[in-house]
Amino acid sequence: MTFVCLWSPAWETAGAPLAEVGASLMEAAPRVAGGAGVVWADGRGLDAAALAAGLLARACALGVGARAGVAGVPVAAEAAARHGGDPVTAVRAGCERDFLAALGLDVLAPDPRTRALLEGAGVRRCGDLARLPREAAEVRFGAEGARLWRLSRGDDPRLLFRPIPAEAPHAAIDFLDYAITDAARLAFAAHGALAGVCATLKERGERARRMVLELPLSGGGTVTRVLRTPRPTAERDAWSARVRGELERLALPDAAVGVSLRVEGQEPASATQGDLFDRGFATAAPVEETVARLADAHGALLVAPDVCAHPLADARTAWRPLAPEEVSAARAAPALAGLTLQLLPEPRPVRVEVRPRRDHAFPARLRDGGVWCTVAEAAGPDRVSGGHTGERPFAREYFRCATDDGRLVWLFRNALEEGWFLHGWWD
Repeated sequence: MTFVCLWSPAWETAGAPLAEVGASLMEAAPRVAGGAGVVWADGRGLDAAALAAGLLARACALGVGARAGVAGVPVAAEAAARHGGDPVTAVRAGCERDFLAALGLDVLAPDPRTRALLEGAGVRRCGDLARLPREAAEVRFGAEGARLWRLSRGDDPRLLFRPIPAEAPHAAIDFLDYAITDAARLAFAAHGALAGVCATLKERGERARRMVLELPLSGGGTVTRVLRTPRPTAERDAWSARVRGELERLALPDAAVGVSLRVEGQEPASATQGDLFDRGFATAAPVEETVARLADAHGALLVAPDVCAHPLADARTAWRPLAPEEVSAARAAPALAGLTLQLLPEPRPVRVEVRPRRDHAFPARLRDGGVWCTVAEAAGPDRVSGGHTGERPFAREYFRCATDDGRLVWLFRNALEEGWFLHGWWD
């Protein structure tokens, strides 16, 4: 997707710039949206630079002096509009991070607290923040720091425009030189129309729950029937048999001059519907009952995280038990690429042998349990310290370590009590 961002100094104090220019801009752009002091336009599939110039001309005609930015991610497009020197500043695809690197942190709109932490650590430009490891940004600056780190690298997941819903699969055949009353001939025509409908469903990875059969009549009017199958399917033969059976029972008041089929309800092919006579399927009610019995016997089995902005990872997240009905209604999370950090409920004390390195000591050997293992590589330290009023002070040095047996572990040294702890690992 390509984003076009319009910015004007006059909109910094305006409540809703989209209300001022939106009607005019929508004549040139397929979709527009308002933001905090900016207006967005969807440039997907268009000459984005020409679209930006056209939008600026329309804004100028309304008496608004503005600049435009064009980029593949929103944060880069807005930065180009606000800080670009030309009326239209375009950022080449794949160069968003390089474009942001020289700009100050203002383009990321950090909150005052996080900005003070970043500047205190010598981070004043987007490039400074982007060069930090992700774990270091999160440990030092919390959840907000991790969000700003992603933006500084041109990773902006905002959805400024709602997805355009896909058109329902459909097909139609018109009889131009003749009309049909025979059910068998109508079923043959419908079988041909189903070829494209079912092919589209399979390409999308979907199945149809319902189809609408429409027969326009030579004397005017249309006969409409809603068709269903016992199970959602994208198989042409199953729907063809259903259409044929409906046509054989149907008494048409006049000859048909065409046939059309339209999918009215579809679902992903992975959403398998249970069968009452198939003992391999389970419904939501038995799942809830089973989870409730297990929870009664063993306590909370499944939990969800409640995350705050505390700088310590083990204090940042509280785990909330899920009710059985929440468990049965939850959808599977999408698979994430790469390694996942697994945190222990409480950091576990471990024995560590250290070696000197510049201004600190780094772990050389680790004993977790009864076996010593060598630390092949250790990245760090990432230091985090603090302590609000009424809170116990803390000071930690975190190290990301690769051991000789192939594990990736997260260690920290408690600088106040001089102890080493295992906080988690990656897998």
